[in-house]
Amino acid sequence: MFLDEELSELKDRISQMSDRELLQIVEVEYNDYRREALEFAQAELQKRSLPFEKPEPDADEVEDADSIVPPKNSVPCRDCGGVMRSGLLFADKELTMLFSDDNEERFVQAFACIKCGAVRLAVDLETDVVEG
Repeated sequence: MFLDEELSELKDRISQMSDRELLQIVEVEYNDYRREALEFAQAELQKRSLPFEKPEPDADEVEDADSIVPPKNSVPCRDCGGVMRSGLLFADKELTMLFSDDNEERFVQAFACIKCGAVRLAVDLETDVVEG
């Protein structure tokens, strides 16, 4: 897992790239980049309202996605029954939820289905948010 600071630096570098560089990453050189970089580049293009084409996954990649073994505590997708993958949502920092009744702050976990792309959010009730 990458540190929050490393992800923040990566996101900053990507946000400073030209439109052409971002398109090159997501449409041509996508196999040369880690998943987080591709996601940040795609998000930056969307923020700039620039259309781009996601490459079609190879047959091997589709087969690999179908063969992912869900963790013991995973929940199937409500829409299609597929495997839900855990991920992180970022804005300027990790997404948190502040409960209005007692000002308790908790991290929000994100899960995305590998088959249909449905997203589910859940609150992490175990990990304390440390202010810093």
